[in-house]
Amino acid sequence: MRLVDIQDIILVQRENNMTVIYTSKEAFSTTISLGDLELKLDPARFIRSHKSYIINLTQIDKIEPYGRWTYIVKFKDTKQDALLTSEKYEEVKKRFT
Repeated sequence: MRLVDIQDIILVQRENNMTVIYTSKEAFSTTISLGDLELKLDPARFIRSHKSYIINLTQIDKIEPYGRWTYIVKFKDTKQDALLTSEKYEEVKKRFT
């Protein structure tokens, strides 16, 4: 079993029936569901941005439009990105203003 420091998590993504936890240096796969993992993460720092993603709000570099109802979140210290729904975009905007 590998332990990951929560402060190091940039994003969590559901892919190929696995949950992948990304840090700036490594990616870790687990069978834990996004929902179960979301309950363990601090809601002041992490948000479920899309059905397949949990993102660390402190690691956001920029948010760009991607289609009509979706955004792409770019992060500091990684080339990984995540999807953000328009509803969650509004929530993120409120947290930063």
